Amino acid sequence: MENNLVGLPSDKLGLVLDFVGKLRNQLGFEEEAKLFLNKQYPLLVEVGKPAKTELEKFALKTARMLSKRFSKRIIVDPLPPEFTEERLAFWATFNFHPVFLPGEDIYASRPLKNWTKPDEFFYEMASNTEINEELLVSTSLWRGWYLADFTLGTDCTDESRVFLEDPLSPIITDLREKKLIGKYSDTPLGSRFAITPNEWRDCVLAHVASKLGVTRAQTRLERAIEFNAIGNLYDNNRGKFNSSEWFEDYVVCWEDINRLYGGCRRGGLADFSNKADSCRCDYVAGRPLVSFVL
Repeated sequence: MENNLVGLPSDKLGLVLDFVGKLRNQLGFEEEAKLFLNKQYPLLVEVGKPAKTELEKFALKTARMLSKRFSKRIIVDPLPPEFTEERLAFWATFNFHPVFLPGEDIYASRPLKNWTKPDEFFYEMASNTEINEELLVSTSLWRGWYLADFTLGTDCTDESRVFLEDPLSPIITDLREKKLIGKYSDTPLGSRFAITPNEWRDCVLAHVASKLGVTRAQTRLERAIEFNAIGNLYDNNRGKFNSSEWFEDYVVCWEDINRLYGGCRRGGLADFSNKADSCRCDYVAGRPLVSFVL
């Protein structure tokens, strides 16, 4: 079960790290110390009962980690009923694992320790109000549970244009063999690269959703700020390769409505740019996200 839940410390380590952090900051230390020494950790008291299952423990670890990263108390939503041990184990075979994103605004001037924020271009685009609000680049996270794709990216070279041991590769291969999505002559059939944003939206995401046993309405590409947050909070392999990824966000550029992409190693989690929806780039991939937002 624990192999399906990634990126968080053990119960004891999480408690110790949080306790030491409060000792250093002297913020409510006396009250926290009394509870800690009496084995009454505040978060557990607030929830009302000790966590019994691995899933409950995972939710508590997530809340504790987020509270530490955002320097404020974060309480996570109840786990979706779909998050059973059996389904999580199945999703893990596709490298999809649960993450919780709090409804926090990652605005440019917000002080966040050890956080790589988006670049200036991203925040300029986020201030643009010329297109439909639902399509706008946003600095705000949408609160809720998600399945994030933890498949390891790759450096684009003449020899390698496929994510390492990519579980989505058979799906993409099948779609290309059926001529439902395109590629360049040297693009491997199972590669996530050289798929246009339109093809992700109109074809690939529906087939990924079907394979995962979720709805198409739940499934989309990550928004840029979600890519940034997941990379800062959960997946330290993000932004480490010379390739980029398409995002869900649209931007207005020279009167054209383009799609955001980014995450290249040159800027890492801060790297963002834009291209047309119809652009087929042999160095830009995509990463589906499944939403369980209430």
